[in-house]
Amino acid sequence: MATTIGWRGGDGVNEILPANSGDNDTLGFFGANFGFSIRVAEYNNTSFVTNDNGTTNHGQVPNLRWFNSSGAYVASELTATELRNIDNAESTLKITLTTDSAIRTQNTSFRAFDRNSINNDPSGVTVYAAEIRKHSVGTYGSGDISWTDIYGSGSTLAMDNRTSETPSGVQNFYVALSVSPESIGEKTNLGFYWETEFL
Repeated sequence: MATTIGWRGGDGVNEILPANSGDNDTLGFFGANFGFSIRVAEYNNTSFVTNDNGTTNHGQVPNLRWFNSSGAYVASELTATELRNIDNAESTLKITLTTDSAIRTQNTSFRAFDRNSINNDPSGVTVYAAEIRKHSVGTYGSGDISWTDIYGSGSTLAMDNRTSETPSGVQNFYVALSVSPESIGEKTNLGFYWETEFL
């Protein structure tokens, strides 16, 4: 079965390319704007597509900043929003699975790792993730109620099974991400890995 997996910002605008593509379009987390540091124990105020060392701006993606176990600041808003009230297009990532025949999915997971082995913890950062599933503005979503602290194989984000949904050749998965440095200095040993099973 022919299959493609595309990664973009949650708004679907800027593409994020896999590390083995030969391109440097990766996801970077920053402070007040592109190139600004995040203070230790604080969270990202902006998110961009950038190169491996965070020096080239390839476009902004929606930003979510951890507020508490069940809420986030959306973009530059000063009031936090419950995770289930965040729209799909406001999520950090939109992962699109495209197949040449209609399928359902199950056992879908998302993890953060050190870019060497998917089982290793990311180095020097705390990463929170949540699945966003809000199909229309003004409704209450069915995604995660709370953030999950993800690290290697020790803690992954389990995403909803779609075994009871209508099979489709195009399926979109939305992920909220917020990161916090554990010490000063650039953090480059952070990657993301997504997997699913077809039915």
